[in-house]
Amino acid sequence: MHATLSGNPDLRLPTLSCGLLARLAPALTLFVLLLPASASGHAQPGAQAPLGIAWQVRGLWQLEPSSAPVFSGDAVPPGSLLRPGGEAGDHSILIFLPDGQRILYDCFSAIDCARGFRVPPLYRRPDPFAVDMLARIRATLAGGAHSPKARGEPHALPRDEVVAVLGAGNRVHVAGLAADLPNGRYTYDLLPVDRAAPGEFHRSLTKAGPALELTLPGAGLYDLRITDDRNVPRIDLFIAAVHAADSARIEKPFQRASALLGDWNIDYQGWPIDEFQWVYLEALMLNIRSRRAAVPVAAKFAVDPAADAGLTAEPAFSPRPGVFDGDTAVTLRCATPGAVIRFTVDNSQPLANSLVYHAPVMVKGTELTIKAYATAPGKKDSAVVTGIFRIQDQ
Repeated sequence: MHATLSGNPDLRLPTLSCGLLARLAPALTLFVLLLPASASGHAQPGAQAPLGIAWQVRGLWQLEPSSAPVFSGDAVPPGSLLRPGGEAGDHSILIFLPDGQRILYDCFSAIDCARGFRVPPLYRRPDPFAVDMLARIRATLAGGAHSPKARGEPHALPRDEVVAVLGAGNRVHVAGLAADLPNGRYTYDLLPVDRAAPGEFHRSLTKAGPALELTLPGAGLYDLRITDDRNVPRIDLFIAAVHAADSARIEKPFQRASALLGDWNIDYQGWPIDEFQWVYLEALMLNIRSRRAAVPVAAKFAVDPAADAGLTAEPAFSPRPGVFDGDTAVTLRCATPGAVIRFTVDNSQPLANSLVYHAPVMVKGTELTIKAYATAPGKKDSAVVTGIFRIQDQ
């Protein structure tokens, strides 16, 4: 039996049992990481691997079996195994993958945390632009991005990110969310975020048209916070001010990133659009290139035969997660004799009291996320695996 990888009907992959998957983990990991280049037939020397990004990491998380710590902004390889470290408690980690997947893992007890979580493989070939965008965001965060996310500030105000072209006298017209402000008098605080320039505080501003007009010190990145005449904070704008000659270099990729993040947020609610756009604008303005992340070699994911003997095999999905033309029946299998598979379909983590798998799970309508683990007498529970199944619009 075979499953077709969405986006490439000519690429057919065998459906494997979870026991065989465990034994073939090194080869499969490399295949997943190199999928865009090999599947397209246009591999480029030094092409960026399609890595994900860790976001909102709470508690100590480690990449197994190396036990390398994972922090917010770190690269996360698809197919890798993450496990909480240290004492049991509130552990959570949000993973974003360049094919649009958004996966939240959390655990609260020692038993649940001990299972660990398998990051899903990419279920479709990602756009090279998406791979580069996430890589630039990772590199910018690693370099000490000035974004509110990097600073850990709360986001109490409505926010927007805009590119503004400098006109005569460094005058700019700012639309976007600012255009929705009623005409009237305002004050603003202007904070340069990419250079050691003094801020401007409590400056007067009058809005008398479809956009805000104000004068900036020059090209650069600015955090503009606007307050109305009743001293009520209204909006927080991140402005990339550019000269006309540089506008296309910044605006085109930024607009493409905004559209891509919007599409992903429709499919997978919870993509942090403002935070990603803020950091990506910073990467474009500062010309921060995507840095080659240290991709773990296949041996890093190899299964230790001695440890594998006492571990329940991970459940395997048939067909593989992806996008389908119509309603689909999903089968879960585990190669460990006598194993019981527990699963959820509401995006929560499967626990010891979760549903027991007995029959295929039907995917109808739009999208279903299945999370599952396997448990067997005398063995440790398997890691939690995630399968996202989508029914494409007709």
